[in-house]
Amino acid sequence: MTEPNQSGQLYAEVQHFYARQTHLLDGREFEDYAATFTEDGEFLHSPGRPAAKTRQGIVRELRDFHRKFDEDPVVRRHWFNMIVLDPAPDDVLNATFYALVATTRPGGRIDVSPSCVVHDVLVRENGELRTKSRRVVQDRLLFEESAAAVGAAG
Repeated sequence: MTEPNQSGQLYAEVQHFYARQTHLLDGREFEDYAATFTEDGEFLHSPGRPAAKTRQGIVRELRDFHRKFDEDPVVRRHWFNMIVLDPAPDDVLNATFYALVATTRPGGRIDVSPSCVVHDVLVRENGELRTKSRRVVQDRLLFEESAAAVGAAG
């Protein structure tokens, strides 16, 4: 078991890592965002879209995904919170956290959607945290899965 001070330092380090990562994403600095992943990293972020693999694949996926906002003047902010860290062998960290995306449009209208649970595998490369894999599960899918299960049972 990790000593409290060490685990507190690790938690703060992970929060700082996520803060930098989300600032890059929200600033549409996709190359720098992808650099926070391992070279062979995997990023699954939206239903119906395949996982992006490798840093270059993540950049391509994010550019493609964000094209829908090119003619839509929005500011998007990702909010990560309630981070749970589970150390695994070989200095791997499994991180699970909640994410909200706030989208603001001219006139101040704010939409908060989607609400998600994110499952990350974090590793160290040259002493720096990197995301090995990220799987984002939107909460609305839980209702769709429940409805499908009820329909199949009925």
